[in-house]
Amino acid sequence: MPPSGNGSWDAPDELTRLRQRYDLLVRALRLMIYDYDVATGGIVWSGETEQVCGMSVAELNGGIAQWEEAIHPDDRARAMELLGEAEARVGQYDVEYRFRHKDGTYVWILDRGAFLPGPDGKAAQMIGMMQNISAIKQLEAERLQMQADVIAAQERALRELSTPLVPISDEAVALPLIGAIDARRAGQIIETLLEGVAARNARIVIMDITGVTTVDAMVANMLIQAARAVRLLGARVILTGISAEIAQTLVGLGADLGSIETRATLQDGIALALRLKP
Repeated sequence: MPPSGNGSWDAPDELTRLRQRYDLLVRALRLMIYDYDVATGGIVWSGETEQVCGMSVAELNGGIAQWEEAIHPDDRARAMELLGEAEARVGQYDVEYRFRHKDGTYVWILDRGAFLPGPDGKAAQMIGMMQNISAIKQLEAERLQMQADVIAAQERALRELSTPLVPISDEAVALPLIGAIDARRAGQIIETLLEGVAARNARIVIMDITGVTTVDAMVANMLIQAARAVRLLGARVILTGISAEIAQTLVGLGADLGSIETRATLQDGIALALRLKP
């Protein structure tokens, strides 16, 4: 603080400057300031109340009960619970909730305050601020939606790449499978297969497992389920790419492939498909 002309500090001028800076900060951040008296339940409001919730200081005359009632019903219990905890420990209050605007809509509020102790050490007063963060929440929601859309698009692309349905003729399609197959991908395979058969009105489906790294009980079960589902759509299934080792594995697992025609290679399966009459 600069000294006055006689070398002493000019406290009134400095307090005025501090007050001006405080007012500028409150206006710049559009803060709604409150001073809550715990004993009476009264609240003295100041700052940018109309910018935050559309109400003037004169309209905010209902104390703690008015504040509580204006909180969105879905957020009220948590806001009050945290308030009680902060009061009990004479500590800080930091919460986000939806608050009813004068026009009847709800705005998102960031509420931060701190309890001050009285002579007995218990919470007697709370000083804090409320800020309208609806714009920030909207941007956050849009970001999360965009992220979800990107993830969904990536999953669709991966599904299409990992389970491509290749047309062989007007009535035959092939589904070459590559890599490991887990429970999630097994579901995607069956979904892609059924959608493709229905969309193309296919009558013959070749499932090639030459590139499948491991054939276990789950994969065998997926093949059987896929074959049954395809048959319900009126199509025939040809399973190709079965090596001697895979054949032994399927036999050892007790997989019933009696309803599925098999061929050693994809080329053999295509040749059979072109000869078959659906």
